[in-house]
Amino acid sequence: MVETLDAAECVARIDLANRAELKASLAATLVKKVEHRAAFESLFDIYFALHREQLEPIVATSLDRAAGGAEAREGQLAAGGVEESSSTDLLKALLAALRSDDEAAMRALAAMAVDQFGGVNAARVASERYYLYRILRQLELSELLRQAILAEREETGARTALGDRLTRDELTQRVEEFRKLIAQEVRWRLAQSQGAPAAADMFHDRRIEDVDFLSASPAELRQMREAIRPLAHKLAARIARRRRFRRHGRLDVRRTMRRSLSSGGVPLDPAFRYPKASKPDLYLLCDISGSVSEFARFTMSLLYAMKEEFSRIRLFAFVDGIDEVTDRFDASSDWLAPRNLLYHTGVISGDGHSDYGNVLRRFWHRYGYADLDPRATVIITGDARNNYRPSGLDALHLIHERARKVFWLNPEPRRDWNTTDSIMDPYAGSCHGVFEARNLRQLADFVYAIT
Repeated sequence: MVETLDAAECVARIDLANRAELKASLAATLVKKVEHRAAFESLFDIYFALHREQLEPIVATSLDRAAGGAEAREGQLAAGGVEESSSTDLLKALLAALRSDDEAAMRALAAMAVDQFGGVNAARVASERYYLYRILRQLELSELLRQAILAEREETGARTALGDRLTRDELTQRVEEFRKLIAQEVRWRLAQSQGAPAAADMFHDRRIEDVDFLSASPAELRQMREAIRPLAHKLAARIARRRRFRRHGRLDVRRTMRRSLSSGGVPLDPAFRYPKASKPDLYLLCDISGSVSEFARFTMSLLYAMKEEFSRIRLFAFVDGIDEVTDRFDASSDWLAPRNLLYHTGVISGDGHSDYGNVLRRFWHRYGYADLDPRATVIITGDARNNYRPSGLDALHLIHERARKVFWLNPEPRRDWNTTDSIMDPYAGSCHGVFEARNLRQLADFVYAIT
C-alpha cells in the first residue's frame, strides 16, 4: 500500500506522455530489491508497450541504412510488420548497425529477428526467457561481436591496447542494448498474442520445483541450487522406503520347517528368501553448451548427491569433445559451474558448437567399449541440437547394446523436439526411454522412476 501511494503521488508530478519518465518514476517507487528490477522491466514493457504504428516507420527507414539500400527492403515489409528474411542478410545488417551505433536500425532488426526466429503466437504458452533463448541461439551474438571487433581493427589499422579495449567495451555495450531491444519486442508480441494479463501471469510466484530451467531468472537459478541437496535427501528417503515395501521373496520351506520345531511343528514364523537388490553403475553424459549448461549442472549435482543409491557413478561433460569430471566433484563440495568445466577440461575439441555424433563416438571408443557392461545405466542430457552434423547413431546403438539401460533427458518442451537442428527422434530409437525434464520436479520424477 505504501509503495502504491508513493507511485500515485509521483506520477502526478511528471509528464505522463513521457514514457521514460513514467518508467523511472514507477521503478523508483515500486522496486525495493535489485533482483526484482528485471521483472519490473518486463511488466512495464507489457502493460505500457509501444504501439506498433510507432515502430513501423522506424523499420521502413532504418533497414535501408543497415542493409545497404532499398534492395534489402524488398519483400521484407508487410501490413503487419516485418516478414522473414534470410539469416545471412539479417546478420550482415545487424553487423552494420552495431558498428554505426544506429539505434533505430537495431530496433528494426530486433523486430525482424523475433519474426524470423521467435515463433511467438497465441497457441504456444512460454515465457519471455524461452523465446529469447530461441532467438539468441540463432543469432550467436558472441560471434557477431567478434566479427565487429575484427572489422573495426581492419578499418582503423594499428591501434593501442587501450584503444582496442575501449572499442571492445563499446561494442559489447551495443550488443547488450540489442539484446534488450529483442526482449522488449518479445514482450510486445506476448502482450498482443496473449493479452497483457496472461503475458504478465508468468511473473506470479511459482514453486521453485516448477520453474523451467531454460526460462529461470538468475535469482530462481540460485534458489534451485539451494534446493538441490534437500531434494536429493528427500528423494533418497522415498527410494529407500519404496525398496522396503517392495521386498517380496519366495518362501524358504527348509528354514520355515526348522523354525516350526520350537512351536511343535506349527509354522508360526515363516522364512523367506529375499532377492538381492542390485544397484546400477551410472554413467552420466551432460551437454554443457549454451543454455542447457544450467540443466547439466542441476542433473550432475542431484545425481551425485544421491551417489549412495548407485554402486558407482561416473560423470562426463561434453560440447564437441568429451571428458570425465567425476574427480572434480570428489575434490570439491561446492557446485561446479559449467563455465569452469569449459576451460579446464577437454570438452571442446573443435569449434565449440555441439557435436553429438563426435561425442558419442569418442565416448564409445575411450570409455564404452572397455568399461560398459550389463550393469551400467547410461543417461545422456541435452537438447539433441546437433548443428546439422552427423548424428553418430552407430555409436549410440553400440552403447545401447552393451549397457543395461540408456535414457535421454531433454530440457526443452516436447513440442520443440525435432525442430530446426534437433534430431531427438533418431536418438530415441536407440534409447530405452526419452524424457522431458524442464524443471526440478520432472528431473526428480525421472530419478525416482529409474532407481
